[in-house]
Amino acid sequence: MAQHLAAIEAPEGWSVDPGDLKLDYYWGADGDGTVAANKVGLTGPQGLMIVDPDDGGDAYVFTASGGKVYLWNMLTNEVYEYTDPTDLDGILAQMKMPPGKGKLESKLLKDAA
Repeated sequence: MAQHLAAIEAPEGWSVDPGDLKLDYYWGADGDGTVAANKVGLTGPQGLMIVDPDDGGDAYVFTASGGKVYLWNMLTNEVYEYTDPTDLDGILAQMKMPPGKGKLESKLLKDAA
């Protein structure tokens, strides 16, 4: 996973710095990110990048066992699935566009039954 993280060139306002990601804290067995992902039926979540702490540090992009890309809103504890684009490279490309130019679509995931 660390090799994959190194390949991510985070957009402005986001971080892939291990000190910011705190992978064990958020994505360990009892981590808040893992709990939020499991609550909506996702398994094997892996954190990819977090909003830079200087910009609030309140959202986290992650993947799960199905390979899709998600956004965890850490303030509301809601999980969104990116629906357009769906791949990480496409999502990053949209995030790196000038303000107001990028287009990302997502849907709120409901709690698993």
